[in-house]
Amino acid sequence: MNAQSLTLVATYRRTIHASLERIWENVRDWEHLPWLHRSSFSGICLLDQTPDSWRARITMPSANAPREAVIELQLDQANRRYWSRTLEGQGVGGEILTCLKPLDERTTVIVVEFRVPGVGAKQAEAVGDAYLHLYARLWDEDERMMMRRQDLIDSRRINVEPLRLGKRGIG
Repeated sequence: MNAQSLTLVATYRRTIHASLERIWENVRDWEHLPWLHRSSFSGICLLDQTPDSWRARITMPSANAPREAVIELQLDQANRRYWSRTLEGQGVGGEILTCLKPLDERTTVIVVEFRVPGVGAKQAEAVGDAYLHLYARLWDEDERMMMRRQDLIDSRRINVEPLRLGKRGIG
């Protein structure tokens, strides 16, 4: 799907109290999704991974039945941004671009743009509001985790190696 057929439904801006290093760790750590974000992800299965990307089948909880999607996350560290694209399933064709701007060594501004296919003007506001609500919660959870990790690193209580929260890590 090309970007011209996608509608920008919302933009989320926020200052995160975490360094770029902590944010990049978080973005690469696909395993943490069902552990830290239980209300949004009930499962994940890695399909492919490179140093700058990963692709996984995610399961999202639902009152009626679980919903699935295949998502791909592509990093562009040199330009301080990354994309999440839905390749199959719930939300197929959607794209989320996150841009990062460090303010200092422990503070980063994020700007997240949500683009979806096939949404009219009447639907765009409601869809955008849903994304804004979801991402406020996800970043709240991630920010707390990244701040705690930084505190543990600073107090030398943990190693500075990337932290994995999934089944092979703590969790």
